[in-house]
Amino acid sequence: MMIIGSLSSTADSDLSALSAIIMTDVYGKHLSKNNPNPKKMLWVGRFTMVVATMLGVIFASLKLDILSMLIFVGALWGAIVFPVISSLYWNKVTNLAFTAAVTGAFLLFIIARFEWLELTGAVALFFEVIASVGGGVVIGLMCFGFFGRTAGLILGAITAVILLFFTLGFLRDYIVLLSSLTAYGASAIICVVLTLTSNKSAFDFALIKQRVVEFSDNK
Repeated sequence: MMIIGSLSSTADSDLSALSAIIMTDVYGKHLSKNNPNPKKMLWVGRFTMVVATMLGVIFASLKLDILSMLIFVGALWGAIVFPVISSLYWNKVTNLAFTAAVTGAFLLFIIARFEWLELTGAVALFFEVIASVGGGVVIGLMCFGFFGRTAGLILGAITAVILLFFTLGFLRDYIVLLSSLTAYGASAIICVVLTLTSNKSAFDFALIKQRVVEFSDNK
């Protein structure tokens, strides 16, 4: 019942978020050329929720294991959580860093979860190191929320180093945990590396209102 409740809550939030994205970003900012019809925008949002619900029913009819689906959703969250949070506080994060981090992390999760590569030797060590970083990212983000950036960075780094001593040669036997932590670690590594190597100037957050909130070009 706890699993069903958590999935229902997540599905409700995801439907609302998807509806908002389609009717504002897709229709309001692009298809309508910044001149949306409010009534049509509302119908676009409603239609999006109906279509998404229908797709959900189709997936449900496949009778996939609910725990596997929950892990799959968790991996999606693990791939996106670091780029999302860091982009809110770090004005150097670029679109390339964000997109590559999410895509790369999810791809590595799929490889580890379904064992597309044999998790032995150097391959297993590679994923275990990334998973250790993922554990540090989880703890770092939690500490960041409670105690601030400095505490998050310090405790996250310490956690990642400590986990290295326990995960190497061990975590490969627990594929579900390995793949989930890999999503967190890979997204953080890719996002940080691409951001630090980027030559683009810092993003002006004042542009968010112009690009996202304001639908009309009229001043």
